Amino acid sequence: MIINTSRTMASSTPIIFYEGIVCPPSEEMALRTVCLYVSTFVRKDAEFLLETHKHNKDIYYKWIKRLHLTDFISEVVDVEEEVYGLRIGDQTKKRPYLSFDRVSYDNLQQIIGILS
Repeated sequence: MIINTSRTMASSTPIIFYEGIVCPPSEEMALRTVCLYVSTFVRKDAEFLLETHKHNKDIYYKWIKRLHLTDFISEVVDVEEEVYGLRIGDQTKKRPYLSFDRVSYDNLQQIIGILS
């Protein structure tokens, strides 16, 4: 499900992964592919963030560091910080968002197509 996105919005705001989307069943290489494609072909200055609840920040930071996603994800932000951006997650939180149950090679082309 895609809500309230436009090409200019996808290319001018941070892309925010919402906590659970970076964990299995999402595929780590598919996540890296999304980040690499967007930062190489869509927008050289693309900013990627991970949004999570305050009590989960350390857990998710260690997880994305282990997956080497810190190459792309510049900051782990708290849900309460009200950061505006295009969210990708499995739960509807704040608009605008892309709702996917996972990031995998099965839906990679669809995600990249929306973000391009």
